[in-house]
Amino acid sequence: MAHPSKRSPHHPEVLGLCESAENCETYDTPQGLMIRFKAGMEPGTEDYNKRFPNTTEHATLMKRNTQSHATFGSTSISYGTTNPCDALHHCLYDYCHEGSCDPSTCTADTQDIYQQGASSGPRSRTLDISSQGQYNGWDERDHYVDAVVAAASKGQQWTQHNWCIRTKEGDDCGTQWWGQQTNFISVNKFYNGNLRGFIQAQVAMDTGSGGWCSSVSGLLGSAGAIAGAINPIAGGFFGFVTGLCS
Repeated sequence: MAHPSKRSPHHPEVLGLCESAENCETYDTPQGLMIRFKAGMEPGTEDYNKRFPNTTEHATLMKRNTQSHATFGSTSISYGTTNPCDALHHCLYDYCHEGSCDPSTCTADTQDIYQQGASSGPRSRTLDISSQGQYNGWDERDHYVDAVVAAASKGQQWTQHNWCIRTKEGDDCGTQWWGQQTNFISVNKFYNGNLRGFIQAQVAMDTGSGGWCSSVSGLLGSAGAIAGAINPIAGGFFGFVTGLCS
């Protein structure tokens, strides 16, 4: 069963499903409990190929017995002027390959505003994005990445920030819009109680703010917007989608 006392960006429902599955396990990281396939049961192994039908005649059965989750972490960060979807799309497509993701840190360019005395102005920043994922081939890689990006399009909050560079010759002023979104998004798929695949991304720049779940509770409580964004991907590849926030 899941460990409710242990910190995790994953929702307890997902941790519980993983620990009940024959082929899934949780493990400790500095960011908290994560999920992964048990060794010898990951995509590409004999166990995986036997466990999951992969032919067209099973398509209806698989949709009926499939449950997927899009999980948002409870901490949000500023993505600066870069749309969270664009940053995640760039890094996940670059760092997630045929069957898994490279866990190395990917950087995505953004901007925010520096403050120096009475002056303020645009400055270049970078978002650090790390990803983990295991799935069955290039096509499924595309489905999972597209699902993470679709989920990231929901619940964003944008705020206006003004700047002015003050000099003896006069002021040079302008405006930026900054996007706020969760710093953790995971999409997973379970079939017949077993883990079929997942991708998750963690994003860091400045110190995050808690309480993101309450900010998007209406959105994730019904799961309507999340499911509506993910369900069309690959003809319903993800089956029934539940939106969660941990």
